[in-house]
Amino acid sequence: YIIPAFNPPHKERVKASFNKRVEWLRKAFTSEKRAVISTYEAEKGGPSYTIDTVRHFSKKHGTPPYLILGEDSLKNIKSWYRFQELLKEAFIVVYPRYKRRASYAYDSLKSYEKRGIIFLNAPLIQLSATEIRHRVETKKSILGMVPESILLEVIAFYERNF
Repeated sequence: YIIPAFNPPHKERVKASFNKRVEWLRKAFTSEKRAVISTYEAEKGGPSYTIDTVRHFSKKHGTPPYLILGEDSLKNIKSWYRFQELLKEAFIVVYPRYKRRASYAYDSLKSYEKRGIIFLNAPLIQLSATEIRHRVETKKSILGMVPESILLEVIAFYERNF
């Protein structure tokens, strides 16, 4: 499942609407038949707490989910709503964001009971929505940062919405 946050409590303001982000995701994942874009968080309403979403999908499928997040998010996971329960109920899969693994983020979680934290051995890609918006604003290319299927749409959207 690809699950965009409907109302993320840790973000001041999401620039693109939920519906716009869902539209982009559907276009971006068109060729990946196994990917399912879920609108669960919008259907549920209210704040988008990750623990609630994890519990929903765990109950639906009868198995603990794998939650993929960036290493930068792992660094801040202790600020998430009911993070201790999240660590127990989902496998946390961490995509690298730094040249040197932020082991202090992992080390700070050692004392908590957890299902498992898995660090992916993947290419280091410095990519974030903030960086994409900044590059569009400063007229720099975002080619290779977003799928070509939505490239022109993303540029046009952010050029109109600075």
